[in-house]
Amino acid sequence: MINRDTQIEEKISNLFKDHFGSLPSLISKLPNSGSSRVYFRLNTKEISVIAVFNPDIKENIAFVNFTKQFLRSQINVPEIIAEDLNNNIYLISDLGNLTLLEWLLNNKSKETFPSEAIEFYKKVLNELAKMQIVAGKNFDFSHSYPFKAFDKNAILYDLRYFEEKFLTNLNLDYNSNVLNSDFDNFAKHLLTEKSNYFMFRDFQARNIMMVNNEPYFIDYQGGRKGALQYDLVSLLFQAKAQIPESVKQELLDYYIKTAQEYTDINKDNFITFYYSFALIRVLQTLGAYGLRGIIEKKKHFIESIPLALKNLNVLYSKVDILNQLPELKSIISQIININIDNKF
Repeated sequence: MINRDTQIEEKISNLFKDHFGSLPSLISKLPNSGSSRVYFRLNTKEISVIAVFNPDIKENIAFVNFTKQFLRSQINVPEIIAEDLNNNIYLISDLGNLTLLEWLLNNKSKETFPSEAIEFYKKVLNELAKMQIVAGKNFDFSHSYPFKAFDKNAILYDLRYFEEKFLTNLNLDYNSNVLNSDFDNFAKHLLTEKSNYFMFRDFQARNIMMVNNEPYFIDYQGGRKGALQYDLVSLLFQAKAQIPESVKQELLDYYIKTAQEYTDINKDNFITFYYSFALIRVLQTLGAYGLRGIIEKKKHFIESIPLALKNLNVLYSKVDILNQLPELKSIISQIININIDNKF
């Protein structure tokens, strides 16, 4: 029986040949991510491209559609070279292997956060504001999947994901019905912020490629309409990056000034919601770490849990709305005060 990878390689080779006129001389499967997507690098002596296989046709349509829109707005994303969505495959330009996260982990120490990293993050934030506000101004969200907007249903999905995949593994003392009431009120609070921008959804250093010292973006197929703060906190509160609080503050101030060039922003109001969106992002990532780490036993995600809890500890005293969400506040207090190493 022919295995799945062999079948995929045959399909992507044929797509490559249809576009370039010859078969690739080398096909290399790239390391798996946390998704069902499978990536290959296809090479000839003169050509190198990335092939993507994804069984989720709606996700493929979203990625291809978003990419074409971003390119029209001159956002740094890979080009779509060829597509065969009936077979769940497409070819994109090869942006290399260096992600911002990999570079950061190789260049920072526990004592210092490199000045070069701060400057590169500012480049990223320049592009983020353009992506969200400029490209997002007349963006067609009709192909967004699974949600067209970070609306109440999407917010509650993330909060319940946190409860189901992470919280239930800790055996904490809480009332699920009361917690769900807090979730509902938290969602209502978040939705009072302006949310008619493009929201990348998973805007983190692992999805940012460094190409000739410029940032390029990948894996935005989960994009939807949402608030500006969500992508910003996704980047600055990424657990593995361990950005110091002073640097986060510098980058927050820089982003606000940058975004104010494109749209009106009330700084105090923006910062209030910045911490609220940071909280839901950290809770959502803990849900993901619970699934991929606690349940599926993947080492990378288990290692990320204590780092995410450091972020949660910082946010505990900064998120004003928590004072109106007593059950959620109690749960967070319990989480940050347990010996998490003994739980997994």
